[in-house]
Parts: sequence; C-alpha cells; structure tokens
Amino acid sequence: MSKFADKLQRVYKGTAPALGFRRSGEEKMPQILAVANLGCASASISKAVVDADAVVISSQGMDAESFRRSHEALGDIPLGLLLEGIEHDAAAMLVNLGCDFVVFDVKTPLEVVNKEGMGRILRIESALDLGLVRAINLLPLAVDGVLLTGEYSPVTIERLLICQRFSDILDKPLLVTLGLSVNSDELSSLCQAGVKAVVLAEGLTAKDLAEVKKGIASLPRQAKRKTRSTPILPQISQSIAPAEEEDDDV
Repeated sequence: MSKFADKLQRVYKGTAPALGFRRSGEEKMPQILAVANLGCASASISKAVVDADAVVISSQGMDAESFRRSHEALGDIPLGLLLEGIEHDAAAMLVNLGCDFVVFDVKTPLEVVNKEGMGRILRIESALDLGLVRAINLLPLAVDGVLLTGEYSPVTIERLLICQRFSDILDKPLLVTLGLSVNSDELSSLCQAGVKAVVLAEGLTAKDLAEVKKGIASLPRQAKRKTRSTPILPQISQSIAPAEEEDDDV
C-alpha cells in the first residue's frame, strides 16, 4: 500500500489514541502534511526535503535511470510522480517503475493509473463543474486525495472559500498547492477550511520547509472528523386504521 496515501488517510480521519495516550513508538500525525515539489526529474535531491512527508517529481524529462536515482536518494520518503506533458505509453512505463503515488488529471487514461497498491491523487482546477466534483466520490477508481491547483497562489479569502466548498463536497482528503512564503495564520486558516496536505512550490530550501513544519506543528488539535450520515426519513406505517362507519340510524 502507498505510504503517502496511508498517512493522508490518517490525517483526514483524525485518528488519535483514546484519552490522548499513544503507544510506544507510534507516530504522531500532524494536522497537515507537507509535500515538496522538486519539479523536473533533473532536480537534485537535497537536504531541503529530508523532513518532507512526501516528494513529488514531474514526469517531464523523466526516464528510468532518473527515477531510480531519485528513488534511491529519497530513501524512505514517499516519492510521487506528477504526470504532465507526457505521452500515454511513456506515462505507463514510468508508473510501473514503482512510485509510491501518482498525481494525475481528469484527462489521464484509466489504464495508466489503474495499478494496484499505488496511491492516487486526482488533480483538478477550482473551475471544474461542481457536478463533476461530486462525481469524484463515486468514481469506480479508488482516489486517495484531490489536489486543488492554484499555481502556488497566495492564501486569499476567495481561495479559503473555495477550499471550504470543495472539502464539504468531497469525502476524500483535500490537498492544495502553496507558495513558500506561508505563515502560521495562513496554515491555520487552510486547516480550518479542510485542507489536509500542502504541495510546496519548487525551490524549497531546508529553512522554508522548517518554517512550514513549525507552523503545522503549532496548529491546535482539531476534533476527529465525523463521517457523513445518511438523513433519516420519517417512515409511514403501512397499516392504516379503518375509518369509523357512520351510524345510519337517526
């Protein structure tokens, strides 16, 4: 199973030990996961990403040898593949190299991302029809999260409203792209709007990531996410009491 998808689900569901106690050696999950975007495959794996919860690399310019080097350099850090600007056959080949998860859009052929045991993050734009957004919940293909792209735009009121709307509609974790100059207040607002992971822009330094992780660590613990319940409709009894017959006698 995908390590990143497992982490994402645990953050989304807000799993926490009863009464606040953790078993020895059990990992404490943050409120939001921090994903480093390294961009193209030629990007060097530096110390800047050693504390990232996952790393994603673009498929543009990627080949088997580039993937192998990146995978080895990251060690236990989950490596994701962002499918973009690549032909169908090449994409299928890269996916089969063994990435932990794949980030793809709605135009991606099903067979490319239908591999067992791989995490799947669906990338969509905020302008996507809300009917199609709701349909994501019913896809026969298991999707582990939805990435709402924003070209690493700043955190505006409008963006928070969009995040809140999408997190209310979806029954899956919501991820967003985010610039490097984010502060703790913005992270807190994104968390309250339902965001469960941020994909940080290219050019990330160790200092940038440390600041983001510090902001995430300072977030107040939220209540465990409640699953949506099916509305209970009033039941009408099938047995109807016979009406009283009127007495014909006057």
